[in-house]
Amino acid sequence: MQSDAKDPITVGTYGFNVPCRRFLIRANVTKDRRLPVVDEFVLRLLKITEQLSVRRIATYLGLTEAEAEAVLGDLVSAGLIVIREHAVELHPSAHAHFRGAEDGVPRIVDVDPWIDRLWFDLVSRNMMAPEKLRPNRNLIDIKAEGLARELPVTFARKAFEENFAEYLRKVRKIANPDRFGLYSVSDVEPERFGAVVLRGSEDLVFDPHPRLRPNLLDVETENLMRYRPLANAMNDAYRALAGSEPSSSGLAEFRRMLSETTVSDAHTAEGVFDFSKWLSLNTANRVANRQNLIGASYLGRNIDFFIKLLEGCQLPSGIGANGNGLDILWFRPGGSNWGVTPDVQQALSAIKSTIARKHGKIRFRTKLIVPQVAKREHPRRFDRIFDEGFVAPAGHISPSLEVLHIPGMGSLVLVRVAFSPSVATPVGFALVDTLGVERVGRSLRWDKIAERSEELWSSDEKHQELVTEEGAI
Repeated sequence: MQSDAKDPITVGTYGFNVPCRRFLIRANVTKDRRLPVVDEFVLRLLKITEQLSVRRIATYLGLTEAEAEAVLGDLVSAGLIVIREHAVELHPSAHAHFRGAEDGVPRIVDVDPWIDRLWFDLVSRNMMAPEKLRPNRNLIDIKAEGLARELPVTFARKAFEENFAEYLRKVRKIANPDRFGLYSVSDVEPERFGAVVLRGSEDLVFDPHPRLRPNLLDVETENLMRYRPLANAMNDAYRALAGSEPSSSGLAEFRRMLSETTVSDAHTAEGVFDFSKWLSLNTANRVANRQNLIGASYLGRNIDFFIKLLEGCQLPSGIGANGNGLDILWFRPGGSNWGVTPDVQQALSAIKSTIARKHGKIRFRTKLIVPQVAKREHPRRFDRIFDEGFVAPAGHISPSLEVLHIPGMGSLVLVRVAFSPSVATPVGFALVDTLGVERVGRSLRWDKIAERSEELWSSDEKHQELVTEEGAI
């Protein structure tokens, strides 16, 4: 990992289930469009001269008189010009097509019917631009304001009319919204309640001392006041989260598990982690098939490093389309801030896709192993992401340690370290070297520990729940 310790580094991501109500909106939208070049030239010419003969226009265009008459006939049919004997001039209504055109170019205005389903949040009552993400139980729930659920149709109509330009930019993703205008709103119908997922992130910033900077709601400056209730609710939910505490025992266990000392050596006498020193130690003592990491395990950056290493790996013997399935074991750390993001599910999908792309069809079995200290943090909210869930026996591994382990292929091992007395984040390695992966497997001892672990759910149980729910519907 190449990084300058002075640059902000994303170390965490978050996902928020924002309560919303959906409205069906039917609107009539105006759109400017350019005329064909020849038509445009004729209209601009008449705008300047007010009146010209057919012959003169043909001369300007380099056309025969018959060809010019064909062009002018189309403009007459469109109601843009009038011909009185041999004199041609603009139709009075054509002047409107030049209105607001600073470049002097006439434009035709079309009116198109648009039908859209828009989400309005029930906290700040604003239009949402949802990502293509489903709300999930592992994400952070934002509560609706008391009376916000009574969001009336009249409010949705007015909000759409007053913020049409914002709708074009944020929802429709139109780069040049000035070409469009709202002609009318013909109908607004209330539909179902639901939730929209908003993403957030957290950066480690050195200015000059380390601090964590949240980036939770991306709103234009002029709209800050309108979105403030939602921004405050998201910020309060973020502040209520906590990570596992760094510990000397966790650091020692990390060192033993990887037979690696650079993380320990990068600590000062006061127990503070020196990131710049760690980067230089890894540059000087680089190990093949290992990649140093910072931040949450499931960050896109860290998973990309991991799957790049996995691309060069062979499947363990006995694994494949006609053999046994491949386990993906995820020993999560303690802390309520772990996994509250869509990135967990996306990380698993990326790992499985990478392996399957190289080795063909494989049966995967994903297992989440939770430390005892995290048992009270509602671990079952991950049951739609992992096939199986377990609570490890007390003292199995330190809650400040995290391991994503694929037996016989690769491991991602992180330990939470203190950058200051009040700032901590995980650092560690992704590795696929055979000896290192075997060493991690021996430290985890999952084949023995599984029997003593408490099962929280399994895919068979989940299937039964789904069948029961469908029957109730």
